[in-house]
This record gives sequence, structure tokens and C-alpha cells, in this order.
Amino acid sequence: MNWRQYQEQTAEFFRSLGCDAEVEAKVAGARAEHKIDVWVRFKKFGLETKWVIECKHWNSAVPKEKVLALRSVAEDVGADRGILISTAGFQSGAVRASENTNITLTDLDGLKETAQEDLVSSVLHRIETRAVELKYALHDLYSSEQTSPHFWTSKPRLGVDGDAVIRTIGKISMLEYGFDRVRLKKPPYPVKIDDTGQQMAVVDTLDEFVARASEVIGEAESTLNSQQVQRAE
Repeated sequence: MNWRQYQEQTAEFFRSLGCDAEVEAKVAGARAEHKIDVWVRFKKFGLETKWVIECKHWNSAVPKEKVLALRSVAEDVGADRGILISTAGFQSGAVRASENTNITLTDLDGLKETAQEDLVSSVLHRIETRAVELKYALHDLYSSEQTSPHFWTSKPRLGVDGDAVIRTIGKISMLEYGFDRVRLKKPPYPVKIDDTGQQMAVVDTLDEFVARASEVIGEAESTLNSQQVQRAE
């Protein structure tokens, strides 16, 4: 196998998972255009995940500089993750440079073992990030005032339906509990509480959780948008 076949085999694997995988893609970033060995896009439940894959069909271990370069490219094109696959392993500096980052170092066999689960994890991360953003945006629809050294009072801003906002914040909080259980791999996973606060919906699989969590996020976005419109009128 040569380097070009290595790229094609990597791309074909992602296509088998239902992803769009382009070999030697030219991708425009915020600062420059980049030529990427394999550019992977995966859309599920309305959320798009983008990965930059660099393939090193070398006879020597990959150095730290290649990891730093991949981190820069992934950031510039707005990729959720960068993956560097190598036929000859990685130098110790490269391994250290990838720690606590969105860069994964692996070989093709290792990639095949973990890629599908990692794709779902990327979607989960995007949903969880959006949930946090929505919760803070909904809280901003309330005004707070310190009434004593240890107490604050809050009330809806003019034109805001406080009950609708509080219900939506509660649903997001329940979803956050579901994310905690997902991380612990402890199904069933809570996804929603009804408007009465009495019944909780749960699911047993990650795919179900992603689907239902996406619905909750969509409902929360609709509530936020409608309340912002009412406030502006």
C-alpha cells in the first residue's frame, strides 16, 4: 500500500459509516485555504460534525511539529476534531502535544475500532455545548437585583413569559443530568421532564438520547427566540 491508497482506504472507511469523506480536499479556513488528506463531514439530527484527517504512510515516527500543524489547521477550518493516523507510530513529543486537545493519534486499525463511537461523542459534545449556551441566554431574560448582602431577587424582564422560561430552563437542567449519566455509561438516560414536573422521559441507547436531546434543544431555541421577539415588541 502506498500513501495515496492509505488516504483512500481511510476515506472509504468513513464513507462506510455514512460520512461524506473527501480525499485531498481544499478547505477554506478563517486565515487560509488548506489541503487536507481526508476531510470528513457527518450530519446527524441536524448537527454537522467536521473532522480533519491527516494520513502519514511513513517509515518513521511522526514528530511533534506535525501535531502542532494539525491543531492549527483544525482550529482554522472550524473542525471538531483532528486525527493523525500513522503507519509508524509517534514520537514522545507528538504524544505530549496531543494530550488534553481535540487531536487524536492512532493507526488505521485503531481508528476503525473507535471512530463510530467518537462520531456520536462529537455530536453529544455539540448538543451539550448548545444546551449550556441556551441556559445562559434564557437566564438573561430575567433581571437580578441584590436585596441584601446574601440574597438576590430575580424577575422576568418586560414582555417575557417567566413561566415559559423557567419551564424551559428546567428541561435543559434535566437534559444536563442525562449527559452526566451518558458520561458514566449508566442508562437509562433522562432526556426530558414534562410541563407538570411530574413525569420524566428516559431512553436506553445513545442514538435515542442524541435524537431526543436534539428535540429538547430545538424546543428551547424556539422558546428563546419567541421570548426575545416578545420582549422587543
